[in-house]
Amino acid sequence: MQLPPDRIMRVAVNFRSANLGIPDGHGESARGLVGGLARTNPGHGLDLLADAPPRVDLPRGGGVRFRRLRPFPAGARMLRRAAGGDPWYRVRVGAEGLRRRWDVYVQSAHEPPPMFGVRRRVVVAHDLAFLHADASHNFDAATAAELDRWTAANAHAADAVLAVSAYVGRDAARTYGVDPQRISVAPHGVDRRRFRPDHPAAEVRACRARHGLDADYVLFVGTIQPRKNLPALVEAVRRARAAGLNAGLAAAGAEGWRADASLDAIARAGPATARRLGRVAAGDLPLLLAGARAFVSMAHAEGFGMPALEAMASGVPVVAADDAGLAEVVQDAGLRVDPRDPDAIAHALLRVTRDDDLRRTLVRRGLDRAAGFTWDTAARTAWRAIEQTCASC
Repeated sequence: MQLPPDRIMRVAVNFRSANLGIPDGHGESARGLVGGLARTNPGHGLDLLADAPPRVDLPRGGGVRFRRLRPFPAGARMLRRAAGGDPWYRVRVGAEGLRRRWDVYVQSAHEPPPMFGVRRRVVVAHDLAFLHADASHNFDAATAAELDRWTAANAHAADAVLAVSAYVGRDAARTYGVDPQRISVAPHGVDRRRFRPDHPAAEVRACRARHGLDADYVLFVGTIQPRKNLPALVEAVRRARAAGLNAGLAAAGAEGWRADASLDAIARAGPATARRLGRVAAGDLPLLLAGARAFVSMAHAEGFGMPALEAMASGVPVVAADDAGLAEVVQDAGLRVDPRDPDAIAHALLRVTRDDDLRRTLVRRGLDRAAGFTWDTAARTAWRAIEQTCASC
């Protein structure tokens, strides 16, 4: 069923985590999707909900209105107990929904849903790694349980689920019994103003100097946590260097949960083999990619793999885990290897840094592959799901 052409909807998007301005994957993707929703808006109202004034650049036009919903000034602890979760998500958004009477409410599937006040829901599922066999190694029990609770609640209540990859869509259908007809795949886009192959060489050199990268490097980007599989990657780089690799590993990303084993592996390897850069400024990340000999990620159970997409858009060869959403994003535009096999990873790194013909092929394939990922395409998929949920309202 299609929405009548003269039907104007009121749509609300939970923008709270995106408004923090932290350069993490979920926040970046929420900002990218909202920008696409504004550019492709077929004429509906679009309210962005947050608990603080705008901390990031907001889209202009496109029906966008920013609505600051202030947290409750008192009684938060009592409300949290009564609501079973953060009262801003559970109660404050619902109260505003009763007032504004939105037709559709959009939020991450992994955040607490409102207890009341919203009529139809569309949720975005990023990954279900917290339920996989090795989840106890990658997540603390309380975090995994909370993610499972809210994701299950959202998956069952939602009129439509937007999965960031087909892999995540299959996972949601299998794990929570979501009807595949309610699932739409809306892959992330990539910002080609930031991630491109033509950054000035002087800017790249200056960025490398700021981070002390005076020798060739292969780059990893991501939060330092167990499922990024950094100990295996560091070991692979060590073996590759013993076989003649003239580059070390540079690991860019904030320290996450249970980071000790990864940080110890980097420290033991020594700076010639592996270096931790920490969280890098948003303006430096594209330049660090542009200066890398290759991008490499051996992460497990990735829902998508945004850094790999950004590397391809930057004209940088990619070596990726042949696993989950990461493999789905890269396909044949990079070298995909078993993330549990350091020898296979080392061999791929040697190939991609030594074989000029292979490098040219991967760069071309990567640029072609990245061109198919746009936020406007993701937003059009989202708008179709939003309109279909409201076709009979």
